[in-house]
Amino acid sequence: MLRSLAVLLSAALALSGIAACQQQKFTKNSATHTRDGALGITETNPNMPLSASFRTYPDDLRVMQNAISQRFPNVSITSISLNGPTAYVRLNAPAHTSPEEIERIRQGAAEALAFAAPRYNANVTVTAK
Repeated sequence: MLRSLAVLLSAALALSGIAACQQQKFTKNSATHTRDGALGITETNPNMPLSASFRTYPDDLRVMQNAISQRFPNVSITSISLNGPTAYVRLNAPAHTSPEEIERIRQGAAEALAFAAPRYNANVTVTAK
């Protein structure tokens, strides 16, 4: 009985050794990073300045101007300046605009800017001229 168990164990080890030595037929499906000089970091962080999807400051200003112009066509944009995470926006409303309407324009412009450029905190000033 002990002899047959030893023969069976030897056969099992021999079969596993043969199976382990066979050449495996599989393909490696790993993807490498692109050769962008940053070891693929532009693919993992799309808003870094290295990637093509990153908006520059002039692009941000254009997006902000378009957002305000589309929502308030009768309001003129005096200036937009960016300082870190804050966008300072000055708008001119028509001369006879009521204070309630000026406040509505200010809040609406802040909402439009928050939607168009969410990475900036908009500080909007509206004057009637």
